[in-house]
Amino acid sequence: MSNNTEFKIHNSNELVTKFRSLIKESNINFQLSDELLMCFIQARKCDLHRAMKLLNNYFKAMKNYPELLTDLRLERVKHVLVSNHFLLSPLRDQHGHRLVIFNTLNWDIRVCSLDDMLRTAVFCFQRLVSEQETRSNGVVVIMDFKGFTFHHFTHVTPSFAKKVADFVQDVLPIRLKGIHVIHEPQVVKFLVAMVWPFLTNKIRNRLVFHGSCFKTLHHHVKPSCLPSNYDGWLGTLDSMNFSRVLFEKEHANIFECFN
Repeated sequence: MSNNTEFKIHNSNELVTKFRSLIKESNINFQLSDELLMCFIQARKCDLHRAMKLLNNYFKAMKNYPELLTDLRLERVKHVLVSNHFLLSPLRDQHGHRLVIFNTLNWDIRVCSLDDMLRTAVFCFQRLVSEQETRSNGVVVIMDFKGFTFHHFTHVTPSFAKKVADFVQDVLPIRLKGIHVIHEPQVVKFLVAMVWPFLTNKIRNRLVFHGSCFKTLHHHVKPSCLPSNYDGWLGTLDSMNFSRVLFEKEHANIFECFN
């Protein structure tokens, strides 16, 4: 074991010990693993007080939105995953970020409701942070709005827009490094206008719109980790099914204690 690895392990153990001391002062009674605690610690760059605030936000969200954060089993989101609305590149980008693709093509809102979509996003992010590299480097999201219509937009309420913003920024222990929007129709401008007041400046600055210009997307995400649909070097979007790339058995749900 290298000295650098020994230092990282020692530092992690020390952070977890100090974090547990903060937790003892709160009303949290769950048995939380060291790995789960590191998710919250690393999501806030090892600032334990900010990590504690994030953990408290997670518990508040569990109380306010139990349909999204409790009993979160594969069976509850499988119908969304098999519809290929959430995809995952098999390769990380040039910065080591995991690359998640949210795809609205052929979205039947009668089959996959807005809450189904958000629940599935939570499910996917929970499994992604089981990877140490993802906890350290974070995630980049591509939002492909091809096929998104005014009919979809009419189902989005201001309260739902705020709920999405809250989860992305203040609830989920994940480092969101970029959001790239492609194939956005005109109606997406109304969607962005609805969400915009709830976003922090940090997230606003990481939100980039590309239309159908994949060259600008390639400035941020190398084509070597993108599907051929976006002029990338990999296979098609259909080959990036989340379940195929991130096998359930290989990525245990470290959030199981909340179920």
